[in-house]
Amino acid sequence: MKKFLLAVLVYTISLFCQSEIEVYLIDSYVTPEKPHKIILSFFTSDSTTSKVILNEKYEIEISNKLSDMHKTEIPLTNLKFDSLYVPFQIIGNDKSGNQFKSEKYQISLPEADELLVGGSQSFFTVCCFGGVIFGLPSPTIIFNNKESYFALSKEIPIMSFYSSGYNYPSGYLGIEYTYIFNSNTNNTLKLGYKHIFQTDLIEYISPGVSALTDFKGGNGFSPELSLGLFRIYNVFTFYTKYSYTVLPSNNLLNYHSVSIGLYSNFFSINF
Repeated sequence: MKKFLLAVLVYTISLFCQSEIEVYLIDSYVTPEKPHKIILSFFTSDSTTSKVILNEKYEIEISNKLSDMHKTEIPLTNLKFDSLYVPFQIIGNDKSGNQFKSEKYQISLPEADELLVGGSQSFFTVCCFGGVIFGLPSPTIIFNNKESYFALSKEIPIMSFYSSGYNYPSGYLGIEYTYIFNSNTNNTLKLGYKHIFQTDLIEYISPGVSALTDFKGGNGFSPELSLGLFRIYNVFTFYTKYSYTVLPSNNLLNYHSVSIGLYSNFFSINF
């Protein structure tokens, strides 16, 4: 029993002593000229071996020797993908043999038919499907003074700000138009900032705040909280959002709203 407890203690101490490997991307892009190649470079917080897993399908070795600088060029001639947005993850082992995994990143393919499964038909289908899905408005329920209204809204990110990862920006500026049915105030327009925290359980948690107008002299602000639940085709994220709109000129018009929708930064300017 004592030996067992000692073994557990040693194992626990070793876990606490392990330093987590951090991955810092330098380059991750696909060359525009043919034949297309992925250019990937990064450094790690300690010396490691490294591999990259593309699209949860292709595992490609980068370095089989311990190093803190990693660089590779991956020809795409024999690789096929079902989306123009390809997720990838970096894995490897540190000097103690412990495996690490980076967060999941995303790389954009050029609009080249030969990289997509099924050729030009799939490419055309993906583009049409993406355009239709992106244009769908978000169903919204608004609650005000024991009354409820149905509304349709559409948010478009216009500026996205990236830090380390490429799955999602760290935050973005967006505009959102809402049409409220059977209400004295039918139209609202919001401009606001949303911050994104990526999580392991769901895609992200995003608090934000917006300024708004109802085009009738009613101006105010609206704090909100969004939960990104899951991804669709590695392009869209299904989310649910709660917001509370405050109109200082008439507090009786303050209202709660709950909506569902799809997030994507198709038309965003990235920084």
